[in-house]
Amino acid sequence: MNKVKTEFPDFDDLESFEKILNALHDYGFEDVSYRNEAMPCLEAVSEFMYLSPVTLVVWVDFKDPQKSDAMDERIDGTIKQFAFEERDVDGETDNERYFDTVEGLIEHVKDVIKLGEQESSD
Repeated sequence: MNKVKTEFPDFDDLESFEKILNALHDYGFEDVSYRNEAMPCLEAVSEFMYLSPVTLVVWVDFKDPQKSDAMDERIDGTIKQFAFEERDVDGETDNERYFDTVEGLIEHVKDVIKLGEQESSD
């Protein structure tokens, strides 16, 4: 069972969360959802990227903006339901991006991984 189901029992978009997890599982992404966070998330550590390990994080917010911790920003469009970020070894966030669609998010994550693989082989 995914952690999202136990950590966020009222989460209203399991379909999108599971679609993202299924698409990115082979890239090392795992459900690391924890109830003290604002929303469920997936993480993967990419050893091949850059000079040191980078943690790739995918956030999946509630489908209903009224349930979001960032309700005002979701309603006014400042942030979207799906987000991606990279964290360095110190936990500092870099390259945060927001997406309207699951497909856009998945495509971006795969592109970031591909770019990291190319950079590490140069």
